Amino acid sequence: MAKPLQKERENRSAEKKDLSFHPYNITPESAHTSILLLESAESEILCQTLRAITKFAAQEMQNRYVLFNLNAIKYILPHVEHSELNIRRFALKALAQLCQLPRGPEQVLDNSQNLRKIAFMLVKVEDVFVLEFASLVLSELTREPLGCEQLVSANILNSLCNRMKNSLDPDVQKNCLQTLSNLLEDPICASEVTKNQQFSWPSLLALMQSKYLAIQHAALKTVDQLICRYKDQNVQKTFRASTGVLDLCDILESYEFRDVHTQVLGVLRNYVETEENASHLYQSGCILRLLAYLEMALPAMKPHCLAVLTKMSFTANGRDALFQTGTDLVFCHQLLSSNGELLADAAMGVANMTKLLPAAVRMSDTNIIEALCAILGDDAAVWFYIRINALRALAELCLIIPKAAFSVIEPKTFGALRNINKKFKDTPIEAQRLAVQCYLNLQSYHVSTKAMLNGDFMAELLNILQRIDIRLKIMTCGVLSGLMNEDDIAKDLFTSKQGEQVVSENLHVEHIGLRTALCQLICASVTEDGADAYLELGTLHYMVEDKQARYVVSAWEPALETIFRYHPSAKFAYTGRLDINDFTQEGFYVQKRLGSSFHTLKQLADSRDAIYTVMFMPGGENEPLDIRTPYYPSESRLTMTPSSKLRFSVFPDDSNLRTYLLRLRIWFGDPAKSLHYFEIEDAHYEVRYREKCEEVSTSLKGRARLLGEFVAEQMSGVSQDRDCSMPSVNLHIADIMNELKSCVIGLGFIRCGGPLERALLYKVLADRVGLPCALYRGTSAHAWCEVAVPEIDPNGPLDKDERFPAGLLRANYVVDLMENPGRLLPLSSPEAMSVCGAKCTPYTARALDPVCKCEH
Repeated sequence: MAKPLQKERENRSAEKKDLSFHPYNITPESAHTSILLLESAESEILCQTLRAITKFAAQEMQNRYVLFNLNAIKYILPHVEHSELNIRRFALKALAQLCQLPRGPEQVLDNSQNLRKIAFMLVKVEDVFVLEFASLVLSELTREPLGCEQLVSANILNSLCNRMKNSLDPDVQKNCLQTLSNLLEDPICASEVTKNQQFSWPSLLALMQSKYLAIQHAALKTVDQLICRYKDQNVQKTFRASTGVLDLCDILESYEFRDVHTQVLGVLRNYVETEENASHLYQSGCILRLLAYLEMALPAMKPHCLAVLTKMSFTANGRDALFQTGTDLVFCHQLLSSNGELLADAAMGVANMTKLLPAAVRMSDTNIIEALCAILGDDAAVWFYIRINALRALAELCLIIPKAAFSVIEPKTFGALRNINKKFKDTPIEAQRLAVQCYLNLQSYHVSTKAMLNGDFMAELLNILQRIDIRLKIMTCGVLSGLMNEDDIAKDLFTSKQGEQVVSENLHVEHIGLRTALCQLICASVTEDGADAYLELGTLHYMVEDKQARYVVSAWEPALETIFRYHPSAKFAYTGRLDINDFTQEGFYVQKRLGSSFHTLKQLADSRDAIYTVMFMPGGENEPLDIRTPYYPSESRLTMTPSSKLRFSVFPDDSNLRTYLLRLRIWFGDPAKSLHYFEIEDAHYEVRYREKCEEVSTSLKGRARLLGEFVAEQMSGVSQDRDCSMPSVNLHIADIMNELKSCVIGLGFIRCGGPLERALLYKVLADRVGLPCALYRGTSAHAWCEVAVPEIDPNGPLDKDERFPAGLLRANYVVDLMENPGRLLPLSSPEAMSVCGAKCTPYTARALDPVCKCEH
């Protein structure tokens, strides 16, 4: 029985269902038919159809898309100028609804006459509904740059401003405000608005206090857009002349307008961007009103208010104003607040106020450092931007206030700062950079720099230098360089923590800024032990061979020269010369035959070729020497590091070399009369005569001759009674190596020497008797010396000893050590050229050119 009853009910419901078409009750299925009715010539049909379309479009957004896809705008546009008023109203309303779609304005703006027709309705028509919908359409069309351009060309800005000021309909005012706002978004159209005679601040400022919230929001947005035109001097000047900032403060102090307080504070924050505006805000008394508002405002408004004051601290006039009103102390007080949203702006305010010295001094008298470090150590606080800004404030305070710097290096506060880089995996890279910037700023003071001179801190810096961030590496190099310039202890710590190895690894990164910073660090940190380390690591060879870096990186060559200064053996090997201002040290050594690279003595221990060494100090324990002793230990510190001991431990005791020097001192007399010494008790002394010498005398020429004869006598005898040909020298050297059971041979052991051996001995002794001498090497067995000695006036008295500034000397003679020992040959003479040999590429530690390019 149930099934027949159910079928009967369905039949009755089907009979009652209305299947007829109703043109004024639109559905998505019948929308197409309604659009076709818009082509009707009957006013009643048009009016009812447009009215139905507006109702259909107002139901839901999807209906508007249905109409748009049916090209409804094309059929609606002809009716916006219809003679029937109601048809115009409904047409404009429907058009406004469709223009709110993303692609709606595009279709209207295809023909500029469409916007022009609607724009002139603001001028000619007084009907409230027409004005409301026409202004709404314009506000939607001007969302597009093309719409702004067409509206400006229509030349109705006067009417637009007039409607905004005088219309009694709040919807018209709001729409006109929105249109102006859209025009201000376009840079070209914005200038047309501000130049318009009808534009005035009083009418716009009055709308900020409208009883309608939507108008308030639109007015505040428009004011904000205008004051952000910082380069438009007319806008800025007229706003300062108006009551704008006072009106904004009045709104803040009114509880009735609490809904727009956030937007008002945003406008003020943008207004104080410039120096003039910051001064104007202070002169108008608004800073004190903002401070009062900060005290009484709801917690949600406090961050917005503090942001205005913080923004003022970015300008010099703003900082002066904040200092005069005591706002700097307000920033300090807010750092102790429990409101986490205030901490970021308060810390940034402190950081900026430190640029004003009186404010920095006043803030440092509070417990500001402890508060900032407490924020840094609070893991619950977010990095961006609370802890980051606290770190900025700390860095700025450390830079200019000694008291702040001394507070930072206290164990607790310094620990919070160092934890940033110790726990670098948990900290952003910006925080790591700022922490290193704090280290740089702390180096402004001797006390805080001393606090960083310890092994743990040095290890921390070297660990930072091994991270991947280039900027962080460069900043760390700056910290290390500053420490090296402060104390030699830092150089010891740097070497003990394998700093040279870290620098060597980073030098391979092809970044000009980083390489420059690393080379500057090398210049500041290198010692004799460090030079050995760079040689052993292969860094020196890499720097010599990288010719492109030597041209691109300005500090590359100075870094090389600094290492060479501490390691003259390497300089002679890689450049083939030692100039008159390059001095041979204890432990100076030369390979008789060079390979493609130069190595340390430890690495050359198993070499089959001879290595000539210079060691004046007696073997065994190092003993204190008298300051006038012409040989010296190569130490810069009281204790020798393992690498220093290694350099000297393989040297034989060369008593002959000491005897040579003693005899020369007896002949030449004590050179101390023209030298300046610094007496230091209970220490080893390093005296380089030429470095301490201010002037030289004409007697140097005679000494240069005498020294040449002396060297030749020790190497073969003045009468040339020994065969010093190359085979004889090689046999003699081989005998010495067999006798010593080592390839390392002291120069004093050699009694039969060729040009290389004699030139080496001449240079070594000349350095210690104050004779300016340069050493050059042409081939594996050929070398010569050039001396810089004053010329003697041939017409002057022979016994007169004239003196000359040592710094003006240049090499002017070649010393003959083979044919006529002791003879001085003018530098460019044929005899000198025969001694020097052909001008070949210097014999250096690198791969030899298969083709010799000699200049005969």
